[in-house]
Amino acid sequence: MRITKTEVPAGSRFGPLAHRNFRRFYIGHSVSLLGTGMERVAVAFAVLGVGGSPSDLGLVIAGGVTVNILCLLAGGVVADRFGRRWVMLISDTTRFLAQGTFATLVLIGHAPVWAMFLLHAVQNIGTGFFTPAMAGLTPSIVPAAQLQRANVLIGVAKDIGVVAGPALAGLIVVATSPGIALALDAATYLVSVVAIALVKIPPYVKRATRSPLGDLREGFTAWRSQTWIWLISVTFALFNGLLYAPFLVLGPIVSEKDLGGGDSWGLILAALGAGSILVAPVLLRWSPSRPVVVIVLAQGVWALPVLCLAVPMPLPVTAAAAAAGGASLAVFNAIWTTLLQSRVDNELIARVSSFDAVCSYSLSPVGLVAAAAVAEVTGASAVLWAATVWQAVSAALLLVLPAVRRVKA
Repeated sequence: MRITKTEVPAGSRFGPLAHRNFRRFYIGHSVSLLGTGMERVAVAFAVLGVGGSPSDLGLVIAGGVTVNILCLLAGGVVADRFGRRWVMLISDTTRFLAQGTFATLVLIGHAPVWAMFLLHAVQNIGTGFFTPAMAGLTPSIVPAAQLQRANVLIGVAKDIGVVAGPALAGLIVVATSPGIALALDAATYLVSVVAIALVKIPPYVKRATRSPLGDLREGFTAWRSQTWIWLISVTFALFNGLLYAPFLVLGPIVSEKDLGGGDSWGLILAALGAGSILVAPVLLRWSPSRPVVVIVLAQGVWALPVLCLAVPMPLPVTAAAAAAGGASLAVFNAIWTTLLQSRVDNELIARVSSFDAVCSYSLSPVGLVAAAAVAEVTGASAVLWAATVWQAVSAALLLVLPAVRRVKA
């Protein structure tokens, strides 16, 4: 199969950043993503710092993830009904208030676990509404020809936050306290609020009034009506549950046992983030003529780092494979997000994106639990080998499907 390459129109020297609305949004969102990268470390040390158990920490994190997923569909409906910018403003204001309160309780020494659970859940409610709204806002502030480049830049900001945020939070926690790290995270949401408030777009034209359930049904119909959309959503759900979950759960175990200790896992994760960032210059100038084919191939690349853990291969080889996996994930995210935004009607994009997200991450919690449980019986290597074979075979099977091959740029 031949995949031709087409260049993304260069536009101006600075691409989407030449557009004031996107530049304002991007600066605020990038700061917010750095804060998000700090959050998990800060929350973990806040819970443990008050004498919370590992089970308490797991409960706080699981509660946040659960309400996030549950709010995605509602977020899509609200964003398509009332306007994406206002939903994002309210969401980030909610996150600022929740995280600010969390930080204050920690700093004054009165942060019971139940309060941290509640505030972390509220903060994730804001995230659940923000995410689908952002998917609908981006096409409104960037010309269509610059959409992929905008999504690449957003992905780079996210990856930088994932790499730099935990390191920064760790330094702050050691030097001061988890409360300071949480306060800085809260402040990043306020920066985002100001940035979004400065974005100027035409007044949102409210659609014909129907019930929220009718809105939800319309979004589901749009999601399932195009085979390539629901097929990739389901495929990514299986990827998260059957491959990425074992990678996250069993990777540290293999690293500790066979690759030189816990530091090696940190190096593998750093390589993963570096791969995502380093592929950005390519994505800024290249758009595939068969985007869904490239998405499937990108998923297939993830068999490499999991295979390296299954063998296991030497650390340098495993780290290089992880970098390739990070690059492939960046390719997937940039092309997939752009494809949805350019092929789905603007009035439906938030809802379709929310159904895609809910489906894509639905198997992650099960996969995380199952990978550990099965590995206790069969061993980590057997689980990782099964995940590798699954990923290679599923990618090969997907490539022969007409729904995958016929979607062209």
